[in-house]
Amino acid sequence: MKASRTFTAALAGAALLLSAAATTAKAAPLEVFACVPEWASLAKAIGGDRLANVTLATSALDNPESMKPTPGLIASLSKADLIVCTGAGLEEGWLPAMLERAGNAKVVKGKPGYFMASEYVKLLEDEEDEHGHGGPGEKAAEGGGHQHEGGNPHIQGDPNNVRLVAGQLAKRLIQLDPEGKDGYTERTKAFIGELTALTKELKAKAAPLKGANVVVQHGNAIYLLNWLGVRTAATLEPEPGVAPGPAHLAEIIELVPKQKVRFITYSAYEDPAPSRYIGEKAKISLVKLPFTVGGTPEANDLFGLYRDSVARLLDGYAGKARD
Repeated sequence: MKASRTFTAALAGAALLLSAAATTAKAAPLEVFACVPEWASLAKAIGGDRLANVTLATSALDNPESMKPTPGLIASLSKADLIVCTGAGLEEGWLPAMLERAGNAKVVKGKPGYFMASEYVKLLEDEEDEHGHGGPGEKAAEGGGHQHEGGNPHIQGDPNNVRLVAGQLAKRLIQLDPEGKDGYTERTKAFIGELTALTKELKAKAAPLKGANVVVQHGNAIYLLNWLGVRTAATLEPEPGVAPGPAHLAEIIELVPKQKVRFITYSAYEDPAPSRYIGEKAKISLVKLPFTVGGTPEANDLFGLYRDSVARLLDGYAGKARD
């Protein structure tokens, strides 16, 4: 009888352990697939321990508009509960084909597992008169480069956009994982609070930049510059994705003193050669911007992204190269 009671107690103990293990496993239920580093960072900040894994499709040193899917990425996409991407045409060159190959009904358009950040912010128009796309000089040949449907997709440059996306992403995570609501809400509140304070701090710090003229290599810093009141005098690419020719470069060099351009910027994933050429010929500072999380050692999360971006822009304004 005693042995029987001991055996029963052992079974009960084992059942409790199994139950605890099941509870622990359920504490991290969601598999997330992020197209670009900024949304992977945001998902981790809001999701915390409710996320089983976050797979990142591209790094800060990759052009987010063109990448080659790997079998490993397709496998991760096939088991994802949620994809977090930019939309607005940014991933159009590779994501639709990946989704088709992955065959995951949970993350197709129209399902809760399909999240496009650009749907929750106001897009800036991808027009040459506002943002330098086209700029001075030659036009691209028909079919050259790429155009963004509906507006410029590089929304992560403005922390106010990320704040809006954070709130919407939290709602989506809660929809997919109601049991984690309290944690998602708490982490989102903390993230938005810290980001709001940092946004105010950096805007004040960057006050000298307001009204300054710069040249950019590609229109991917538009939201960052617009947030800080920096004006784009010209873009090196005559159209998005089109390399500048000699005539276009010559026109920009001539424009620099006329527009009192202070410096030229390029992003971490870009070949800096065209920007370096302009910097040397026009005698202006060359500044590398992180563009996204991981683009520089200092940009190790979204807060670091904005701190380092502002610091580099201020250095460029002061005549200091940051390449």
